[in-house]
Amino acid sequence: MPIPVLPARSRPALAALAFLLAGAFADPARACEGPLTGRDIAVPAAGSGFGGVQGLSPLPLEANEYVITIDDGPEPATTPKLAAILKERCVSGTFFFIGWKAGKHPDLVKAVLAEGDGVGSHSFSHHDLGPMTPEQRLAEFKRGAKALADAVGETGPAGAPRMVRSPGSANMPAILPDDLVHDVEAAGFTIAGYDFSPEDWRNGPPQESFRRLFAGLKDRGVIVFHDGQSNTPALLAMVLDELQKRGARIARLRQ
Repeated sequence: MPIPVLPARSRPALAALAFLLAGAFADPARACEGPLTGRDIAVPAAGSGFGGVQGLSPLPLEANEYVITIDDGPEPATTPKLAAILKERCVSGTFFFIGWKAGKHPDLVKAVLAEGDGVGSHSFSHHDLGPMTPEQRLAEFKRGAKALADAVGETGPAGAPRMVRSPGSANMPAILPDDLVHDVEAAGFTIAGYDFSPEDWRNGPPQESFRRLFAGLKDRGVIVFHDGQSNTPALLAMVLDELQKRGARIARLRQ
């Protein structure tokens, strides 16, 4: 069923949404520090983006510095486990939540933010963007961002909700079309791509995904994991432990 096109927002309405998001997701102090704890890195300004897989500019990371991102939640069975693994190691990640799921599980969104992790939008429905019109595609990102704001209200503690990440789509290439990039950035969002993936969305054995990731991992970059997969919590723990052995640091994205 086609996704309905939302009416275009007025400039005051967009400004009000941006104000709500900025106030609701201010960065908290770190709860602890450990061997993996890295620095804070400012998210690129609205109207820009990052991520090698998407053909965008890289984040200004130093050697042996990584950013952890997690797509497709919130999921009651796995989101708390993933957040706990990050907390145990005194690092923060950014969860890219699907809008309708955030509306269904606002408690999980708030819990993730309360632990000091960040939040971005992974569209509203996670439907294939390929067959959609430009207006429908942009509506996906606007609805996803609003769903996060609605889930958290005005008092949530962390993250960068103006970041948006395109869902994986059979009919949409990883390097997004110029018109989509223009429309999304013109609406005030930052496109958040990534550099490396263990392809854990396959939900294969953690050891298999681990080998796949490290076979192509370079000395810095953004890593994406996938919520809702039963093997991803074990994989995330394995990856963080290996990065710690290598003396790496996990940077935190901040608004």
